[in-house]
Amino acid sequence: MSVTLPPNLARTPVEQSRTGVVRVPVAGPSAETETQPAAPVAKLEEQPADAYGAQEASRQAWSQRFTAPTAAGEVSPATARIVSCVKDMAEAAPALGGWDEDKDPSVLEQTKDANCGSAVAVMLGKATGTGTTAAASDQQTMDALESRFTDGNGTTAHELSNMIAHEGAQVTQSASTFDRGLMDEALKRDGKAAVLVDSNKVDPSLKDAGKGRAHWVTVDGKDDQGKYKVKDPGTGKTVSLDAGELEDAVGTSWREHQGGGMLVIDKAEGTTEAQRAEQGGHKVAALGNTEGGGSRSKSNFARESS
Repeated sequence: MSVTLPPNLARTPVEQSRTGVVRVPVAGPSAETETQPAAPVAKLEEQPADAYGAQEASRQAWSQRFTAPTAAGEVSPATARIVSCVKDMAEAAPALGGWDEDKDPSVLEQTKDANCGSAVAVMLGKATGTGTTAAASDQQTMDALESRFTDGNGTTAHELSNMIAHEGAQVTQSASTFDRGLMDEALKRDGKAAVLVDSNKVDPSLKDAGKGRAHWVTVDGKDDQGKYKVKDPGTGKTVSLDAGELEDAVGTSWREHQGGGMLVIDKAEGTTEAQRAEQGGHKVAALGNTEGGGSRSKSNFARESS
């Protein structure tokens, strides 16, 4: 942060040092000492009136000393914008996807052994849908979606697409891997994603625990460090993972559970549920027919859902 000092606090130019005299800055009323007491003492420069002024004047002096002249139109380090707090950092490099913690819906935790799909559908419906089931509680909506679209043993990509269509949004793109380019483009237009992963790979406490379960999570933001915001209904927590970690989570799901990938979800105003379901149904084949279930992080989620 740059501070302009009042005229009465501006530092006066330092007088040129006398030959043979070494000046050493010290704290306190005296600004210098001389190694040869017998030599005349140079006139002391005027000190700022307070400690903050002294610090600021010293910073400006050092900045001017080490800042090289710049050509016309260039920005020198001394005049470049200084990021001094978290808010400034966010403004200097805004995150994709409008990552505003105050407006993010809370993570919806699954309530049964294998209903992560319906939890993801409700979260994505809140984020991108039309709010067709706003009158019902989250748990009631999850139960209704699970009962209508699944057999209770997990949720396939096609079933999840139908759930999302019911919640007023639509699957518009898909990939059998975690495609960071596709994900970033979706976030730029305020889209989201449902990602089928191995559950242990997105749970920091179980990343080295071996095989987990086929499991649905959402991705709905990315920070300026390249980390994606992942909401995990199996743990009820939000974690930040980089693209490599998500690629590994999807790859492990394919290797261990014969299915995986991502569904891009966008708003779909002016369409019917039938239209959204039909269009989404054409996009999901790349993920396979594996049913995403729960997480091994809870004792009552111990049954494999494939």
